[in-house]
Amino acid sequence: MKEYRFKETNSVKSIIQKITSNKFFGNGLKKVFLKKIWLNVMGKNVSQYTSNIYIKDHTLYLKINSSTLKQELSYGTEKIIDNLNSEIGSVQIKKIIFT
Repeated sequence: MKEYRFKETNSVKSIIQKITSNKFFGNGLKKVFLKKIWLNVMGKNVSQYTSNIYIKDHTLYLKINSSTLKQELSYGTEKIIDNLNSEIGSVQIKKIIFT
C-alpha cells in the first residue's frame, strides 16, 4: 500500500493561507491579488489609469494618473472600501489615499 507524505488532509484554502502568511511570499502575492481585485471591483476603464497599488497598515495607496478620475473616486471612497473588502472576504482596507 502506498504511504502518503501527510497523514491528514488539508483544504486548498488553508494551504494558500499558510503560503501567504510566509513573510517571503506574502507581500508579492498580495500585490498580485490586489491588482486583480482592483480590476474586478473597479473595471478596466478605471484600472487603466491606476499605476501603483499597495496596502500599508490597512490603508490602500493608489496612484491615479487622471486628476478628474481621482476627484470622482474620492467622492465614493466608502463604497469602494466596502466593495474591496467584500471581494477580499475580510476587512483589510480601512482607508484609501489617492496619490
